[in-house]
Amino acid sequence: MPIIRFVASIANVLSPLSHAGRCHMASRDITTQSAESERALLYTVWAGVLAVLFMPLIVTSSTLFPFIVGKALFARSLIEVTAAVWLMLIFAYPRYRPARSWVLAAFGVWVVISLLAGFAGVSLVRSLWSTYERMQGIVDLAHWLAFVVIASTIFRSFNDWKLFFSVNLGVCTLVSVLGIGAHFDLWESNLIGSSTRIQSTLGNPTYVGAYTMVNLMIALGMAFHTWYTRRESEPRSVVRRRRRRASQRPEGASEWQIWLHTFWITSAGVNLWALWLTGTRGAYVGMVACAITFAGIYLMWGAPDVLKKASYAIVGVSAAGIIFFGLARSTTALDPLVDASFTLRRVTQVSLTDASIKGRFTAASAGLRAYRDKPILGWGPENYLIAWGRYFDLDSGVTERFDQAHNKLVEELTTKGTFGLAAYLWVWGAMCWVIVRSVRRREPADRIIIAFVSAALVGFFAQNMFLFDSPVTSLQFAVMVAFVAGEEMWLRRSDSGQEETDTGQDRQPSGFMSFDSTIARSIANRLHTPIGGIVGAVVLAAVVSASLVFFNVRQFTAATAVVQTSDPQISWADRFSFFEESIGDFPGLANYPRLLLMSQVTNNIGTLNVDELNAALELIEREGAEALKAEPESWRIHLSLARFYQLISQVDPSSLETARQHIDEGVRLAPKTLDADATRREQERLEAAR
Repeated sequence: MPIIRFVASIANVLSPLSHAGRCHMASRDITTQSAESERALLYTVWAGVLAVLFMPLIVTSSTLFPFIVGKALFARSLIEVTAAVWLMLIFAYPRYRPARSWVLAAFGVWVVISLLAGFAGVSLVRSLWSTYERMQGIVDLAHWLAFVVIASTIFRSFNDWKLFFSVNLGVCTLVSVLGIGAHFDLWESNLIGSSTRIQSTLGNPTYVGAYTMVNLMIALGMAFHTWYTRRESEPRSVVRRRRRRASQRPEGASEWQIWLHTFWITSAGVNLWALWLTGTRGAYVGMVACAITFAGIYLMWGAPDVLKKASYAIVGVSAAGIIFFGLARSTTALDPLVDASFTLRRVTQVSLTDASIKGRFTAASAGLRAYRDKPILGWGPENYLIAWGRYFDLDSGVTERFDQAHNKLVEELTTKGTFGLAAYLWVWGAMCWVIVRSVRRREPADRIIIAFVSAALVGFFAQNMFLFDSPVTSLQFAVMVAFVAGEEMWLRRSDSGQEETDTGQDRQPSGFMSFDSTIARSIANRLHTPIGGIVGAVVLAAVVSASLVFFNVRQFTAATAVVQTSDPQISWADRFSFFEESIGDFPGLANYPRLLLMSQVTNNIGTLNVDELNAALELIEREGAEALKAEPESWRIHLSLARFYQLISQVDPSSLETARQHIDEGVRLAPKTLDADATRREQERLEAAR
């Protein structure tokens, strides 16, 4: 929409068009202006929400972790700006305010308990901001809550949701095409991850697997929904009327439907191909769960038609797949077929002795033991590494370090305690309750989409028992939660007889966003004046601008500055300057640059002259102390400092005592990790040679 029209619409919103005032204004011009203002705001919010769906395509080669950092900051920035416009929309037009919703309430409680767990945990800073490698944390979760609330209120019909899902599917299909092309060497780019398993713009096959699995189910849902709608059996009189209406439509309308149907079917095939090439076993388990869930839902509540018969076939195919898996593991007859496919080899060779499976069991076991120490609110979101280090045993033979549990339930239980897990399960329980009610109330054709989205949710839950979240998978979860929350609001409107109409009347919702109190009405009346509206808009714009600059932009510049330290051509003085710039730009994520500083100096200490060594010592002493303030129980920081002081002891023997202090603390915090064992052995060697 042109910017002039948008600015004009904002001016209209800021004018004193209160509900009571509009009821008494009969001027056609004012009514037209109000309608244009509403459309301008609504379409802007739509554009913002749909733009977030393009996040998987973002790759920032100039930052740390280019497949993660840019995606998270892109999504957060768009959500913040969109939320500001949405607040203006719901203030001026109450019908867009959220109705009471158990799904939204559960999600909100989950965020609140996460925050409480952060305060009760071992590092609030890490709980809030996570790390550059993950970009999760409480702040990120709060953004996804805002996304869910906004999307669930502005997409109000199945046609709206089909647009929403189609954009999401289109982006996923493009990601799949890029990954498939790179896999077959059709193109090469540093913006596309490459390995035996496709990574595309996500940088990790497991993320691609979860992403394509969800969108495969949604593509099938929309395709079958269209197919069912066109062939649904009706009385002949109804069919004749439909055919007459169809003959009166422009020819482009039917062609457009054909193109959409072709797009959905093609996207399903492309995403299935990409899913296969990821070799992600967790996603394959999720697909089996998807198939069984859809078949179960449709067998219980679906119409007795061809698709219901297909549900029996789905169950049969799933059973055949399980039998094939068993035969491939127990007999050599299928070896030629298995050996011809990397994916089949990867799936059939899975066992409890597999390094990946063994590592996950070890990580989950450590997390569950750590849960017993902090059973109420846990160790704090994103602090799983601290809990894992406390109970990991190097005698297990696992050499991988786990900063995530690779199991969502264990992750929630360890980092957020009993209350955190209960809140997370409440979100799922609320969605199940809504889905059961919705699938019973919707028309047979609409049940198809609900069944497929429900299957995608179950598949997502199943694959998360083996993996962990990323910005892209968090987006897909938010997309599905928003749809279910929207269905709950539809159910409430249906129950109260307030079906969506095009009358343009601003109905005051009965939800938690209604202005019922005296204070709220007083504030609303003041904001409905021209001056009050302008002041409110300026304050809102200032808050959003400050958030963008001080949080998102500064995170980006910090992540960009630290990348410069890897340039071998720069001097150590410049390198130290880049580290200080990164740390100063965003202290909330500064511990990664601090650890990188310690690592670079330790690994290259022999190349430093006296002045450079003194500068390094001063910088590491200062930043090491700040790092421990932010994460006082971080055994990695203690052990990194210990290794640094061990090397410095060759020049300054008194530093060996400082190294001993850090080792003792590191061993206390992570007694049986490989890092603690190696550093302790080196300390004993140095002390013996002293």
